[in-house]
Amino acid sequence: MAEPEPSPGRAVVEIACCGVCGTDLEAWASGSPYSPALCGHEWAGTVSKLPADVRNLREGERVAIGIAPACGACEPCRAGDAAHCQPAFLGMLGRGPLAAAHGGFARAIAVEAARLVPVKGGLSDETAALLEPTAVALHAVRRTGLRVGDTALVLGAGPIGLLVLQCALAAGAGAVALLEPQPVRRERAKQLGASVALDPMQEDLAARLREALGALGPDVVFECAGAAGTLAQAGALVRRGGTVSLVGLAAGPAEIQPGAWLAQELRLVASLGYEREEFALVQDLLLEGRLASEALVSARAPLRALPDVFERLHSHPDELKVLIDPRA
Repeated sequence: MAEPEPSPGRAVVEIACCGVCGTDLEAWASGSPYSPALCGHEWAGTVSKLPADVRNLREGERVAIGIAPACGACEPCRAGDAAHCQPAFLGMLGRGPLAAAHGGFARAIAVEAARLVPVKGGLSDETAALLEPTAVALHAVRRTGLRVGDTALVLGAGPIGLLVLQCALAAGAGAVALLEPQPVRRERAKQLGASVALDPMQEDLAARLREALGALGPDVVFECAGAAGTLAQAGALVRRGGTVSLVGLAAGPAEIQPGAWLAQELRLVASLGYEREEFALVQDLLLEGRLASEALVSARAPLRALPDVFERLHSHPDELKVLIDPRA
């Protein structure tokens, strides 16, 4: 790619760290079409060049990639639903007139300046690079309306599942259980506050969950595995009248039993992305020590090692989050 230059509405950022997301890995493994602007969408760095029309940032300022503020002019905004602003959403997906030519697996990037989030002092470059997935997790928890004292169950202990676990506890959950087949990830979940972390194939699963969360079952089940079968499992495990939160993205269709969901009066809440305000919230939670995103980092690697990183993440599920440092 050509060396990035500023242009109207676009600033240039020198990348400090960029995380490899599960969606990056899935696109790499499947060969499915994938926006170049999304390939490397968890990053932080330093503003190096600004166009004349951008006045809310300064050169040398540390920033992370986020979502632009609501435009105030599109149909959702005019209807009072700024949380679903269409231009901001498209920008987050790497679409629209200001879409970047590539993602954060690079030394530098020219990106829509409105999407840049100032990073507060006290946060490392590594933590700043993880603001984006942390905001995803916080948004998922906030969408459910989880209340203080509620119980929750997280399906899947990938980076998003482990961040959802922490955000649910920060939101006041009384107990959070987690299901994950990989023992290393289960152990990390317990270190991060899970009341119990269980293998979903163990024989006494239902009894262990009742012991940890009460006889009624969890108030909220977060599907973070991104597997077709776990959506049905979420509906089977949540309490009657409870909430199923769809966070993971399954590659294929998923089946549920509508009659069972009807009888259970379940509520399904889907969550994609985040809102601008949530980047300030996660930074405060990190600075207060209520979230520990860097605990997910299993390795750091230079940009030239990216092909090997994808191979390793694909074949070694014990790996969690790898950060790419293009300066190394």
